[in-house]
Amino acid sequence: MECLSDKKLHAYVEKSLPAVECSRIRDHLIVCESCRERHRRILLLESCLLEPVYQEPPAVIEEQVMRRIYARIPSLSSVLVLIGASFLFLVSWIYVYFDFANNSFIQALRLTTANTSSWIGSVVKVISTVFTAVYGGFKALNKFFAIVFDVNVGVEIFALTLLMFSLLLFYGIYQWLFKRSKKQKI
Repeated sequence: MECLSDKKLHAYVEKSLPAVECSRIRDHLIVCESCRERHRRILLLESCLLEPVYQEPPAVIEEQVMRRIYARIPSLSSVLVLIGASFLFLVSWIYVYFDFANNSFIQALRLTTANTSSWIGSVVKVISTVFTAVYGGFKALNKFFAIVFDVNVGVEIFALTLLMFSLLLFYGIYQWLFKRSKKQKI
């Protein structure tokens, strides 16, 4: 009998051959040293595959793999900028939606923050400035729609449009910051 192919040896190890052929292969393995050595290696490989040995990877490899998997984590400063800008637009949207321009509480805040230099006064000034600009834009846009399309856009529709626009804007800013921070890490 000539030497066995690897395919036949694998089939013999897996016990997928008929009994007559298995006995012929067994007899050949008794006689042929080279086939017996290949059979022993296949058995060793099968045992290793059935019971793999777990080894702890070195810390350097683990760090590199985790950096590749989680490379998309933005830096803390970009997240804080995004949260701050989102808060500013959310407050401006609420400002527009509820029409706080004529609210006495906001007017009182404007008067009290006129002479203060605290960061709260600065935030209120920024919000008031943004509101004034947005509200002026709303009035101009409303007048434009009334003249051209004979439609009066309500504050609610404008506020929702502003909110959607600001969400899209901040998503774009976030993506830009994320891509920029990813380039800096590489």
